[in-house]
Amino acid sequence: MRRIERDDRPAIAIIAGFLAARLAFAYALGPGIDESYTLAIARTLNLSYFDHPPLHQWIVHFAARSLGEGFGARLPFIALFAATGWIYYKLALELFGARAAIVALFAMNAAPFFFASAGTWIVPDGPLLFGLALAVLALARLFLVSPPDEASIWRLWIVAGVGLGLAGLSKYSAALSVVGLVAFVLLAPRRRRQLAHPAPYAAAAVALAMIAPVVLWNARHGWVSLGFQGARGAPGGGLRPLQVLVMALGEVAYLSPWFFAPLLIGLAEACRKRRDERRLFLLCLALPPIVLFTLTPLWGARGLPHWTMPGWFFAFALMGAWVDGRAAADRTLRRWAIVSSGLLAALAAIVVLQASTGWPLRLLPLRPGTDPTLEAFDWGELRDAAALQPAPAYVLSTHWSDAGKIALALGPNVPVFVISDDPRGWAYVADGAGLLGRDGVLVARPAEVPSARAAAAPSVKEMGDPQFCTLTRNGAPAVEIALIPLHGLTRRLPVPYPGPHGG
Repeated sequence: MRRIERDDRPAIAIIAGFLAARLAFAYALGPGIDESYTLAIARTLNLSYFDHPPLHQWIVHFAARSLGEGFGARLPFIALFAATGWIYYKLALELFGARAAIVALFAMNAAPFFFASAGTWIVPDGPLLFGLALAVLALARLFLVSPPDEASIWRLWIVAGVGLGLAGLSKYSAALSVVGLVAFVLLAPRRRRQLAHPAPYAAAAVALAMIAPVVLWNARHGWVSLGFQGARGAPGGGLRPLQVLVMALGEVAYLSPWFFAPLLIGLAEACRKRRDERRLFLLCLALPPIVLFTLTPLWGARGLPHWTMPGWFFAFALMGAWVDGRAAADRTLRRWAIVSSGLLAALAAIVVLQASTGWPLRLLPLRPGTDPTLEAFDWGELRDAAALQPAPAYVLSTHWSDAGKIALALGPNVPVFVISDDPRGWAYVADGAGLLGRDGVLVARPAEVPSARAAAAPSVKEMGDPQFCTLTRNGAPAVEIALIPLHGLTRRLPVPYPGPHGG
């Protein structure tokens, strides 16, 4: 294997430094709602899953079995993003040179979303970005770096196919990157000759074969996953410009204001210099997710800022090229890096402190239950509740989000099911037919006890009186829970997904 060159040492130091920071952050912060849900759903190994394609669930299924459902389950995602950083560095290096690549690598790692969510947490974005980076580096070498020989053409196209297959196994939005690649080929006529070679069609076959589990699972379940995701962008009644503003502000927060401005300038410069095929290549990859998902809330449901992040991912290299073109002094860049790192560290420290103690936000006049760090609050205290002693045969919840917290608190030996009109992936967990006639517990929020009892009534012979418990954080009340004994399960669990897409 080729020896790592001396000039790569700054990149290695950046990757290693952020790797250590992510490990500390992951150790200090408990799993969020989405992570808890994913950990619980992934206990059942399936071809695919309701919310997303299966790659991150596959990864966490085996990681949790080997390393537990806590800090250890995050380790593969942290390692994967370190590998993504190296691939991205090589991409920016070969397109724009060492200085631009170092700037891009540092900024990407120091942006809040890429530090925490994509780089640390158990979410599909990390595997998605790894697959996209792998594919785009291979295609950049094919299209832009140097004319490859016949063997290299085949090798690079197959690597691109594998990368796109991994991306397709991560999120449906990977299709927008394929749209961007097609747009580049159409806008750069000299690249169209690549389509006369059989290698791109072999790469497409590899990618399609890799995503076959997603297609098979959806075909067996009425295309429910595609329907769920597609409905988020379906036109509603009237236009909602305020939602677009909220979406844009969310993107600024996810990227941080001190990176958002140079990222936007890098994109604008790439538009102005689009005759440069290097910039056009990344621009075609960046714009489809950014434009589509930023504007979708105008006519559809409220969007989520992280939908746009695969587009901003490719904007970091354009930002690095812009910074390099300005010939900023090394001293200026070092100060910028130190300040950016300090701001990120302060933000991470505040989040961890709030999540573990709850006291910083007590200084603000917030309504109860509005603390966002309660998402990372561990419900482990729940297992000591009297109604759960001894452990019941099963637990019911009326919220998919609460069910993940309950499942992690009680462990894999107590099956959890969701009874609601929005069960998400809980409609496809391990079959509980053997639980018929058994007793369980319904877990609900106190204010929702009447509606929870009504939802559970068709599934059991009778219900007991609710028992209440308070989960505490650092000695202070954090979450109130009601536990209702259930006697004689009368129908098979899980309950199929409501509507025409039943399980």
